Amino acid sequence: MNGGSLMNADLDRVVAHLAPDPGPGLSDGARQLMHEIMEGDPAPVAKPSAGRWRPGWRLRLTAVGAVAAAVLGATWLGPSWLGLGPDPVAALDIKQEDGYYVITVKDLYADPDNYEAQLQAAGLDISLRVEPVSAAFEGQVFPTSGERYVTEFEPIEEPGDCGKVGGCPVGLKIPIGFKGSADIRLGRAARPGEKYRSITSFDALGEPMHCVPYMNKPVAEVREMLRQRGVTIEEFSVGDPNRQPGNSETKASVPDSYLVNGGSLTEPGKAMVSVWTAPMKEEYVKNVETANGCPLS
Repeated sequence: MNGGSLMNADLDRVVAHLAPDPGPGLSDGARQLMHEIMEGDPAPVAKPSAGRWRPGWRLRLTAVGAVAAAVLGATWLGPSWLGLGPDPVAALDIKQEDGYYVITVKDLYADPDNYEAQLQAAGLDISLRVEPVSAAFEGQVFPTSGERYVTEFEPIEEPGDCGKVGGCPVGLKIPIGFKGSADIRLGRAARPGEKYRSITSFDALGEPMHCVPYMNKPVAEVREMLRQRGVTIEEFSVGDPNRQPGNSETKASVPDSYLVNGGSLTEPGKAMVSVWTAPMKEEYVKNVETANGCPLS
């Protein structure tokens, strides 16, 4: 066996120890690349002259080792390192403009520790929680410090009327001189199967039953209205809406003749519907429709 073959065998053993286990290790192409490099003739080594060191073969081994390390690194880091795919991006975008930190969330599904690390790196004692919410609250920002709402923070609103409760913030401005601590909650769209952390009535602005005249209609009719909007009824809250809150009970099913007086989505495509055997007062129904900005039915 010649010197090049011995070196190849030694390199294979080194790579075997370095490669992750379990895992694919080096690809065939990567191994071939290293072998081709190793099988080349060594660079000629000149005799060292007095007072000057010439690295010769040692330098060539160093270069080969660097190539091997680069191939291994590329294998473990994945295609983004080689320019074959997107590089990981920061969860937040934090800029300084006109005396403010301007913060936007680039990854709504990142680990909360990633948000906190970036905020702390910017010198901000702030925690950020991004929570699944019903459609009306998507994008809403709610900053608090202790028991108070932080008025020093300014939301950056999407231009125009976005058709949701309280507008549609796309970012947050925090004064650069802010020295306190704060907790920020940001609403995001829920993934299938995720329970909402914040909900509102399913006839609120931005929700599927907005301006749909459903009140005092029987369950069978409202079920079809919801079905047409991609929503099924998960459960019912049964109780007299004209009495004090807390008098209702939850049931999996009720007679189709029961009348609907409200409801909310509990997760994407699933609703809790409030029903009772008697209709709501017409005055109340009109007040709800007016408050929602809907034409009176």
